[in-house]
Amino acid sequence: MIQVKRNKFYNKLNTYRKAVQLFSLAFLVAVPILVVNGIYSIIGTLYSITIFGVDIVDPAMALQTTILTKKLIETLIIGIIIPVLLAVIFGKVFCSWMCPFNTLSEYWQSIAKKIFPKRAKKVKLQALEVNPKPILYWGILVLLFILTVLLDFPIITFLSAPGIISAEISHYIMGMGLGLEIFVVLAIILIEGFLFKRYWCKYVCPVGGVLSLFRTPFTLRINHNEGSCSCAANAEPCSKSCPLDLSPKRDNLYPYCYNCGLCIKTCEKTGFSALSFGFGKKEIKKFESQKVLINKD
Repeated sequence: MIQVKRNKFYNKLNTYRKAVQLFSLAFLVAVPILVVNGIYSIIGTLYSITIFGVDIVDPAMALQTTILTKKLIETLIIGIIIPVLLAVIFGKVFCSWMCPFNTLSEYWQSIAKKIFPKRAKKVKLQALEVNPKPILYWGILVLLFILTVLLDFPIITFLSAPGIISAEISHYIMGMGLGLEIFVVLAIILIEGFLFKRYWCKYVCPVGGVLSLFRTPFTLRINHNEGSCSCAANAEPCSKSCPLDLSPKRDNLYPYCYNCGLCIKTCEKTGFSALSFGFGKKEIKKFESQKVLINKD
């Protein structure tokens, strides 16, 4: 008989994630407030921010600047070190744990479900037989940068939802009002609520797309232990809990998945701990018996 212990960290994973999301939003509000009061230890937005003298630059912005200027700028290279290392180790967790757009979109989805229950049923997530092919994801990202070159225009700047949100928060608090860019973000969120559930984060966002470029075979990933999985193919709680409508049990999970961990939490609650985080794909032996003793310690 196999004994499976419930993982307390996984059970509370979404609570931790929500706490980080709210802290990140509070941080974006605090930065311009500090500047208004003459404190310049932290300045900038999610396009580019300086924290106690350390520059952090969005890799998507750095790549766009490099393409448009046709120059390698040392400041940008140094500025992307921290976000690139984060992406290499943990994947694009910025998107699911810190991005203000993702946070607002998640809350909007919850609200829209209550306000428009009939519409929510129509776009209800279903377990997928296959995940989308990566070529779709990469094709959209490449197309955006091709248009940037052809038009000689910083398209990525106006499609960076986290950058726009952080900049608009800063401008408003500093008395500069709101720009038209904020309506781009509002339009995306509204469309997601009525037409295409979470399509922006899943397919289009250039910020997440560039972060996905830094995945390695050893980057944090979701592993699936087939031997301990008790769910039928057409009844997958983990898939239905995924905000991006992905199946963690199937191929091509990445580059789409942003490691929010909701599927793992669901598996811990309703299944036999078949899903887990790990660095690299692990070879896991199948259970010799399907009898599993649940230990909640």
